[in-house]
Amino acid sequence: MDDHSPRLICPATQPVLRNEWYVVAFAHEVDDRRPLLRYCCGDRIALFRAAKGTPVALNDRCPHRGSPLSLGKIVEDSLQCAYHGFRYGASGHCVRVPSQTTIIPELAVRSYPVVEKGGFVWLWPGPAELADPATLPDCHAFGLDRQGWNAKPYLMLEIKSNYSLLFENLLDTSHISFLHGTALDGGRMASSTFHLESEGKTVRLVRELKGDAPTPGNTKQYGLQGVTSFDRRLESIAYLPNLHIIRNSFTFPERPGHPPHVRINVMPITPSRPNELYQFLTMTASYPETHPAELVESMRSVLEEDRVVLEAIQDLYDENGPDLPEWSVNADVAGLRARRKLAELAALA
Repeated sequence: MDDHSPRLICPATQPVLRNEWYVVAFAHEVDDRRPLLRYCCGDRIALFRAAKGTPVALNDRCPHRGSPLSLGKIVEDSLQCAYHGFRYGASGHCVRVPSQTTIIPELAVRSYPVVEKGGFVWLWPGPAELADPATLPDCHAFGLDRQGWNAKPYLMLEIKSNYSLLFENLLDTSHISFLHGTALDGGRMASSTFHLESEGKTVRLVRELKGDAPTPGNTKQYGLQGVTSFDRRLESIAYLPNLHIIRNSFTFPERPGHPPHVRINVMPITPSRPNELYQFLTMTASYPETHPAELVESMRSVLEEDRVVLEAIQDLYDENGPDLPEWSVNADVAGLRARRKLAELAALA
């Protein structure tokens, strides 16, 4: 099927894939002091840490009278319901009923498989027996646990759009020159040459810029102080359906022998509720980076600009239905490839 053909799949109504690992929190957000409420593929989930530091994820509804467990507190390695004090352990089974000594086996909530890796808490919303930690992403490849690299969790953004729209946005690097001004680019990104690589669940768009000049915005973003010219390789990589990587590599022809500056935006993408998502961001770099508050806020501002547009696109589909006309150009090839792959994966699920 031609990737430049008129739209045949609505990006605002893509179904979610439950048999996958999704990030539901940064590791530092989950503690043993209070439960954390998150959503994943429409499921409402209460997160907390057991006594030995193991993250636990339980369905966020006490089966006694329906109170959210996320309103409760952590007591003796279990989550205590705020309403009547029933307690649920890591397995999801009730371990205490204050008003009696007997506990029926049916008094339990769903416990989800969770793994802490790369500074994230990953959750499997599908059947527990299918959860395989070996299928989690290679965090070392992204510099998250690599010696000499600098990694820092930045932010989590909630976006009211289908997760397919965010993957398309991140693969569409031509919009950088317009929506984000000079925060990331000097204006040449949209007209730069690119090529597409696609295999399995991965879609990769690569752009090359030679002899580019820094702007005040990207000098701060990429540690380009004192540089007058650089060559840039930008890779935008969708690991469908749960992760997106932006890898920028800068080399400096005027500084022979100077090591490249490589910075990676690690962005887990999680469908939370219907046509809503979480976008996480951790930054990693091969060079010393202090991650000042102004840099974090600069990235937040960039992602907020994307959020505004994606939510407006979703609203238009919600108001007018899935059959709105759409025509594509060459720069859309990667986003359309991801759209089709998501639809194919959903059809096989």
